[in-house]
Amino acid sequence: MKTLHTRIATFACLFSCGIAAVSLTGCEGARAPAASVHVRFGVSPFQDTYLPMIGEAKGWYKEEGVDVEFSTLGWTEVMEALSAGKIDVGINNMSSVVATHNRNPQIIYWYGLNPFDNGFALMVRPNGKLKTVAQIEKEVGNHEKAVQLAAAQLKGKTVVTTGKTDMEQGVAAAARRGGLDFRNDIRIIDLNPDEGLAAFLRGEGDAYIGGIPQRTRAGKEGMVEMLTGADLGPPPINGFVTTKDFATKHEAELLKLLHVWFRIVRANDVNIDDGGTFIVNKLNAQSGAQFTLDDYKKFWNNYEHYPSGPDQVEQLILSPTGRNYWRARWDDCNQYFFQITHTIPQPVDPTDAFWMEKAHKDYVATYGNR
Repeated sequence: MKTLHTRIATFACLFSCGIAAVSLTGCEGARAPAASVHVRFGVSPFQDTYLPMIGEAKGWYKEEGVDVEFSTLGWTEVMEALSAGKIDVGINNMSSVVATHNRNPQIIYWYGLNPFDNGFALMVRPNGKLKTVAQIEKEVGNHEKAVQLAAAQLKGKTVVTTGKTDMEQGVAAAARRGGLDFRNDIRIIDLNPDEGLAAFLRGEGDAYIGGIPQRTRAGKEGMVEMLTGADLGPPPINGFVTTKDFATKHEAELLKLLHVWFRIVRANDVNIDDGGTFIVNKLNAQSGAQFTLDDYKKFWNNYEHYPSGPDQVEQLILSPTGRNYWRARWDDCNQYFFQITHTIPQPVDPTDAFWMEKAHKDYVATYGNR
């Protein structure tokens, strides 16, 4: 994917302030904007990572005194741009931070936004070599056993995915479930999500993992879900990634970005048609996903979840008893990159690279717990 500087001012008229404040097409009061601080923000063409753009179309960043310049980047390009100093903040996840931090200790995971807890799916061809978990479960009558047997089918097979990312990490987790050696028992065709989907639909590989738009498109093309969600291991958690320097010098701006994020989520909860239409239009203009509003509604707070405030973040991500406790994912990332792929020289210490707990406390102190 090529880097695109995304300007969406032409959409601003679609989000005028004449509708009720709770609607995505409305504004929450009239505040005089503070002096703007320029922030370069990298996002990827997915249904979740495009959400911050709604805040620009609505004028919410300006209300907070932040001048945001968006760049649309491929998933792996976000971390490259951050390391190169071309952006200040981006949306990515723990896998990318763990993979990058040893090479650039400035890279940190600043705040978790939305768990991708049922988002990934290992897609296979219908009536092909590989049976789905659902098919096997009908035969054996036990879900965990069916997951093990389904994953074991990958021995000697080829999977199309994006290497050294959370997508390939899902394949490695499936290999563990099936008692396989990821490096020796499975062959990977490493392509960016859209390119990988096109290759898979042309007949390359035995299975495929990409993002939600690609998963949706594969399903529309007749592909079926072999393994999904937590059956592929601890779920990814998308969030703000940045550098130590930027987080130290511009925490106020990062907290404002987070405040706008929660505002976007709450607006989308109330009026999903407006938010969904905006995202679908942006997404289909940048990829071949052929995503629809019904697709968007299917995934919102279903295949992935969006905490609407810090109280829900505490329950879902920060609590050790939460459904998507961050440490389970962090440890899985270290295992994948250090023990399985041997692409990092040592595990990444969360006390150095995971700044979410401090950011959360500072957000609550500034804006409250809801």
